[in-house]
Amino acid sequence: MLSKSNLDIVETLRLFKTAGLPVTFIVPTATGIIKSIMDATADVRDFLVRYQLHDFSTQAQGSANKNSVQTIILARGEVVKTTTSLYRPNSKDGDPRIWPHGLKKLAEPDDLLAILASHKGLVIINCSQSNLTELLDVSSKEFTNILAQFLVCKSGAALELLDKMKEIHQLGFIQTKRAGDTGIGYTLETLLGITANSSKAPDFKGIEIKSKRQRAGSGNRTTMFSQVPNWKLSRLKSSKELLCARGQYKEAEKRVQLFHELNVIKPNSYHLQLKVDGPKDQLQQLYMANSPPIIDVIWEFPLLKERLLSKHKETFWITADTRGRNGESDESFYYKKIKHTGNVDQAALPILLNLGIITVDYTIKALPSGAARDQGYLFKISPNNLDLLFEQVTEYDLQS
Repeated sequence: MLSKSNLDIVETLRLFKTAGLPVTFIVPTATGIIKSIMDATADVRDFLVRYQLHDFSTQAQGSANKNSVQTIILARGEVVKTTTSLYRPNSKDGDPRIWPHGLKKLAEPDDLLAILASHKGLVIINCSQSNLTELLDVSSKEFTNILAQFLVCKSGAALELLDKMKEIHQLGFIQTKRAGDTGIGYTLETLLGITANSSKAPDFKGIEIKSKRQRAGSGNRTTMFSQVPNWKLSRLKSSKELLCARGQYKEAEKRVQLFHELNVIKPNSYHLQLKVDGPKDQLQQLYMANSPPIIDVIWEFPLLKERLLSKHKETFWITADTRGRNGESDESFYYKKIKHTGNVDQAALPILLNLGIITVDYTIKALPSGAARDQGYLFKISPNNLDLLFEQVTEYDLQS
C-alpha cells in the first residue's frame, strides 16, 4: 500500500514529473521482502499495459506461464542488472504478482519504489535509498545512459495555438462577449474562431482549452472532467436517490441540495468520504455515519481514466486578469499566462485521489417538480498540482 511509504509521495512524484519521466509506484511490505513477492496493484498493471510490456489479464496461471523481463535496479548508488518475474500463481484467484530478483539486498520494507517501463523492460528506482536530485539530473551518467530513453516528447501541435494566444495577448483587455461566469471561456473561444457547442471533444485541433480568472491569493480548484457514477453497480441508482439520501434542506435557497466537496482523507460535514478500492479498481463514495460505512455510489477506474485521457490528452490552462464586475456585461479579460499540459499520466489518478489532491464535488439540487438536477460530478485539482497529473508541463508567460 502506498500509504505505508516512508517517503513523501507527492514531492517524489513531482521530481519525476519535472524530469519528464512517467512512473508508477509500489511499496514492498515486510512479508513481501521475506517471501520475495509483491502484489501487482491495479496501478502497476495498467502501467505495464500502457507501455506495452505485459498484460496480466491475458496471462494464464502457473509457473509455466511466468514472464521474465529485463530490469535495472537503481539503489544506494548501485546499478544492478537483473530480471523481474511477472506471474499469476495457481493459488487463490491467481492474483497478479511482481518481483525484481535481488531486491532483498537493495530495499527495506516500506521503501518507495518507482517503476519506469518500456516494451524492452523495466527500470526500478528505490527512491527511499537514492539521491533523486543527483540521479534525475540530466547531466548525470545514470540519466544519460539509463533514464533518458523514458523521456516523453513534447507535442508540436500546440505551436499554432500558442501563436494565436500571443496575438490575443497583444490586444490587451477585451470586453466580454457574454455575461456570466462562462464569459471568459466564450470570449476566448470566439477570438480563436471556435464555435460554441456541447461536444465533449477537445476545443482546438485536439487541444482542450480551460480558462479562468486570476484572483489574488486564489487557490480555486480546477475542474478536470465530470463523470456520473456507475448507477448499475451503485446502491443508490440515480442523482435523485443520492439527493434524497444525503441532501439537506437549505433555507436560503428553499430547497434540498447536495453541494459538497469529497475526498479520500476524511469525511466532510455530510459524513461523506471517498475510498480507492485497488483490488476492485473502483472509486467509492462512503457514508461514514454508519458502522460499518455504507457504499452509496461507485465509479470504475477504467472509465475515469478514459474520461481524463479523452478530455485532457493535451490542454492549455489559460489565466486572465479581469476588469469590471465579475460576470457582468462590463467585464473585460487580459489573457496572459498559459500552463500547457500533455500526455495524461493515467497511473497518477488513483494515487492523487488517495492523497486527497484530487477531489470530487457533488452539485445536486431538487427542482420544484420534485425531480433532481445535477450540474456534474466534478473531479477537481488545485492548479498548483497539475504537474503531478501529466507527463509534460510547460508554462508560458505571454508578457515576457
